[in-house]
Amino acid sequence: MAEDLPVLVVGAGPSGLRAAVDLAEFGTKVILVEKRNELGGAPIRWKYKLLAPELRPAEEVMGPLLSSVGSNPLIAVHKDAFVDVCDGPPGNFRVVIGRNDGGAFVEKRASSIIVATGFEHFDARVDPRYSYGRAPNVIGINELEGMLKEGRVVGHDGKVPKRVAFIFCVGSRDKATNPWCCTVCCGVSIKQAIEMKELIKDVQLYMIYMDIRTTGQWEKLYWDSMEKYGINYIRGRVAEVYFTGEKLLVKGEDTLVRGPFEVLFDMVVLAVGIEPGPGTKKIAGTLGLQLNENGFLAPMHPNIHTESTKEGIFLAGCCVTPMSIEESLAEGSAAAMAAVKFGRRLAPKLEV
Repeated sequence: MAEDLPVLVVGAGPSGLRAAVDLAEFGTKVILVEKRNELGGAPIRWKYKLLAPELRPAEEVMGPLLSSVGSNPLIAVHKDAFVDVCDGPPGNFRVVIGRNDGGAFVEKRASSIIVATGFEHFDARVDPRYSYGRAPNVIGINELEGMLKEGRVVGHDGKVPKRVAFIFCVGSRDKATNPWCCTVCCGVSIKQAIEMKELIKDVQLYMIYMDIRTTGQWEKLYWDSMEKYGINYIRGRVAEVYFTGEKLLVKGEDTLVRGPFEVLFDMVVLAVGIEPGPGTKKIAGTLGLQLNENGFLAPMHPNIHTESTKEGIFLAGCCVTPMSIEESLAEGSAAAMAAVKFGRRLAPKLEV
C-alpha cells in the first residue's frame, strides 16, 4: 500500500524538518535526505540568534525539531547525501540515494516526495560595487548573525565598530542580478541593527535602503528601531564601497533630497538576498520538475505552493519563493498533510 511506504523528504532546513516531524506524528515513515553533514539549514549553518519579528531565540524553534527528528524511529536520516535517481510511478517511486563522500548508493521506495531544498544567500562578490571579498569589514547579514550569537561584533583588526552601515537589497530588486524582492531582508537587517545597538551602546547605525518592506508584525521592528534605538535611515542607492586603508567610504545618492553622499564607516553589512541554490536546480533535473524564470521550483498553481508540476511530488519552503522561517514551517506542515492525503487516496488503487 502507498500509505505503508515512507515519504522521501529532500532537505533538512526548517520546512523539511517540520514536514518530517509532522509525517512521523501521523505514523508515516520518513526518509530524510540532507546534502550537508548537519541538519537545520540556514538557521544552524549561519548560527541564527534571534528570529524576527518576535525576537525569539532560534533554539526555541529549531531545537525541538532537531530533537524530534533525531529521536523518532520513524525518521531515517541520510546526511551528506543526495538523491541520484528517481523513477517509477507516483505512489511507488524508486529512489537511489548517493553519498557526497563516495560511499555506497542505497535504493529505496517512497510513496511520495517533499522537496525542501531551501535557499542560498546572494554572493555579493558578483557585484563589484560593494567590495565584498576584497575590502575588510564588508560582511553579509548571514555572517553578522554568528557574531551576534557570540555576543562580539568586531572588525578584522579586533576593534569594535563605532559607525556601521547596513545596505539593503544587495543582489535583490536589480535586473543585473536578481529582480525579485527577498521579503525578509529588510526585517532581518533591522532586527540585527537593534541587536547590535543593545550590544554596542554607542554605535552609530545607518540603514541605506531602496524601500522599507516590513509587512504585518514586522513593521513594529521598523518603528522601534527609530523611536527606541535611534537608528538612522537613508533612502538611497549605493554606487561604491571603497576601502581607504583605514575605513570604508560609502558613496551613493540620497534619493529623497536628490543629492550625493560620501560617508566613512568602520563596518558595512550587506543585506544579501535569497536565491535558489544549486541543490534546487539539481533536484529539479533528477525529479523532472519545472523551474520558473527565476530558478525557483514552479508549483502547479501560482498561489498554492504545495503541489508541484508532477503528481506525488510536493514543495515546501524557500525552494519555491523567498519566505520567512515562520512561513517555511507552515509550508512544511502543509506539504506533510498533502503527502499523507495523497498516500491514503492512492492506496486503494494500488491494492486492486
